[in-house]
Amino acid sequence: MRKSGYPVPAMVLIAFSVGFVLSLWACASAGSMGRKAPDRTLPQYSQNGWKNVKIVGGGMIPGIIFNTAQKGIAYVRTDMGGAYRWNSENESWIPLTDFAGVDDYGRLGIASIATDPVEPNRVIIASGTYTNDWDKTPSQMLVSEDYGGTFKRINMPFKMGGNMPGRGVGERLAIDPNNNRIVYFGSFGDGLWRSRDYGNTWEEVKSFPTKGNVYDNDFTFYADKNFKHFHGIMWVIFDPASGTPGQGSKNIYAGVADTRQTIYESTDAGATWHPLEGQPAMNVRNEREHAHLVENCPCNKYYPLRGIYSPDGSLITAWNAGFGPYSSSFQGGKIWKYAFASKKWEDISLPPSPFYNPSEHKTPDRGVGCVAVDWQNPNVLVAVTLNNWWPDEHIYRSTDGGKNWDPIWDMDGWPDRINKYSIDINMAPWLDWGEQKELPEENPKLGWCIACIVIDPFNSNVMMYGTGATIYGTKNLTDWDRNRRVRFEVMAEGIEECAILDLVSPTAGVHLFSAMGDIGGFIHANLNRAPNMIVNPTIGGVNSIDYAAAKPSYLIRMGDGKLGISSDSGKTWKPSEKYIEGADTGWSGTAAVSADSRIIVWAPGNLPPHWTNNEGKTWTVCTGLPPGTRVVSDRVNPARFYAFGKPQGGRDAAYSSVDGGRTFQVMNNSFIKGEVSAVNLKAVTGLEGELWLAAGEAGLYHSADGGKTWTSLAGIDIAPIIGLGMAAPGASYQCLYTNAKIRGKWGIYRSEDKGASWIRINDDAHQFGAATTTITGDPRIYGRVYLGTNGRGIQYRDLE
Repeated sequence: MRKSGYPVPAMVLIAFSVGFVLSLWACASAGSMGRKAPDRTLPQYSQNGWKNVKIVGGGMIPGIIFNTAQKGIAYVRTDMGGAYRWNSENESWIPLTDFAGVDDYGRLGIASIATDPVEPNRVIIASGTYTNDWDKTPSQMLVSEDYGGTFKRINMPFKMGGNMPGRGVGERLAIDPNNNRIVYFGSFGDGLWRSRDYGNTWEEVKSFPTKGNVYDNDFTFYADKNFKHFHGIMWVIFDPASGTPGQGSKNIYAGVADTRQTIYESTDAGATWHPLEGQPAMNVRNEREHAHLVENCPCNKYYPLRGIYSPDGSLITAWNAGFGPYSSSFQGGKIWKYAFASKKWEDISLPPSPFYNPSEHKTPDRGVGCVAVDWQNPNVLVAVTLNNWWPDEHIYRSTDGGKNWDPIWDMDGWPDRINKYSIDINMAPWLDWGEQKELPEENPKLGWCIACIVIDPFNSNVMMYGTGATIYGTKNLTDWDRNRRVRFEVMAEGIEECAILDLVSPTAGVHLFSAMGDIGGFIHANLNRAPNMIVNPTIGGVNSIDYAAAKPSYLIRMGDGKLGISSDSGKTWKPSEKYIEGADTGWSGTAAVSADSRIIVWAPGNLPPHWTNNEGKTWTVCTGLPPGTRVVSDRVNPARFYAFGKPQGGRDAAYSSVDGGRTFQVMNNSFIKGEVSAVNLKAVTGLEGELWLAAGEAGLYHSADGGKTWTSLAGIDIAPIIGLGMAAPGASYQCLYTNAKIRGKWGIYRSEDKGASWIRINDDAHQFGAATTTITGDPRIYGRVYLGTNGRGIQYRDLE
């Protein structure tokens, strides 16, 4: 192997721009390995006719990863919405993983991303959403040689937790800057893994001493209380100065969630490992004890959630007592810096919170979500707290390597605060949550669940950080040092991460209304602009939305045990006079309003349905329906409602009411063929008694007589959802839309002939994960369909 044409002294990183040096590294390494220089042409992104209804963000951003060899290359990982690449031309994010479909939706939970510091066209994505049994598919490494344009998918012999507790730690993936064939991955309790061929094949590093013994099993969605989610090996870092291009790095470091030692070192390229000498003890527990970690426990040990390489030749680690994303900074934490050359540790922790109260908080130490270094000047650092919750997060900046820290805001006598920043949320106005706060709180907040913060390695003015709802960023970061305000703005254009629970498209007025988890849903008066938050009532998770067929300006929205009403197409809202006592506050249940708007039927997920004819002043139990039934109203006759459910110990049944929902009768309980795995019941606009039922693995059914008789459609293997839209030209019956498995092939389909034939309207590159909750056509635009996804927002498509 010939020598590189570019000598790289051990400490050259201090003297020059590190981005420039690593660019030289890339040329040297590629040449020394006998390969041609990598193609740095970014692939074109095709939407194939599909577009997002703009909400902009809407979910947690656990990681933002810049490439240090090529300017303008950055990636984002989300917890349930896939991976994205930065488009510097229009400052937006390009989705990379929309190829994931219903059968492999786990590809949208991203555990880690590594962008190659030698050949920037290479990127590796660790994909897997859950370590419990929710996701039956294997986790995969997605290996790309064209910036994420295409991927080779490598099955892994363990599960990953892109949407599990601790998802903001990292990065678990790391590529050796001296030999980019070598890739490491820290798993979730299954050890340290290594690839010697760019991520195409993997082996466990058997010599690594521990898999990590800290686990969590009290998170709310664990049905199995015996299940243990191990946080495992949280990050891997190489010391570039310990090797030469083409030969690999000798010194490697890994951070582990373990009650004994938490940072391990290898000085022989991963052959052997030992605890890093002098590492902070951070209140070590009994070595034999497994740590049972509860999300909000007063933990008595700090863990290095994140490790980053600094171009001054050091490892910087961010410590916290909890693993996030919800654990509080007040549980404690630290920032420690380890110099590779001198092997010395330095405590560069944040100052105590101005709200530290010894009677409430066990320690003045600040829990840290992440720390970042300026590659143009390694003495410049930024760090962010992890969940102060109240009154706001703190971002800090240091220009002397962490000896002193300056907060982005401070108190100026109670309750006033001095802000050294401004926030522009024009791109996503809902981020103020529709309300103003009393000082010292403010809206919009700097964020919460902030697990990542980064400075562009090529531009000291550009910083981004991910929150539980969006990405904020700035292009004038260094103004902070000149006592000028830092201007934060939403930098999440292109990212759509909401979980959509219901959609309606009325026959008049605004074309689309949505119901969704976490942020409630919106009135989409302009599909290309994010809307404001709906308030009065504010509902965090709206599970059902409906409109009155003969009075389409009248709408209802239900969720979290609340019900809101609008009589002016969503311009104003009011809560129902009363809520149903004991109604489920989770994302469950349905609600329907009669065609003339006079009757509302509310079916909580945990109670029998109730009806009201006075907007909730009184609620009366509907006779004849079991708890958990799905209800819809007839789109013509205001006295008729329909329902589908299963009484305890009984059979799946279709129900009907002809007295405004007061009483229901079983119409048919013998038509279902197979196991009902989903229930999506729809009534056809303009035709009384016309119903469609998507029953998941039990298929798709049609009734033309109010549910008395049902026809099972042939060729439908699985149909979780069904929607209706404007009839085709020359036809009188509404078009049908579904995301279903038809004759062995999953796809998004349209039928113009009552399901006799189906046209697939997506391709394998645009499947959008588990988009199986809601779909609707537009009753006024032929061919337009709106699809709700679980992590990729609302997708819509018009006829080409």
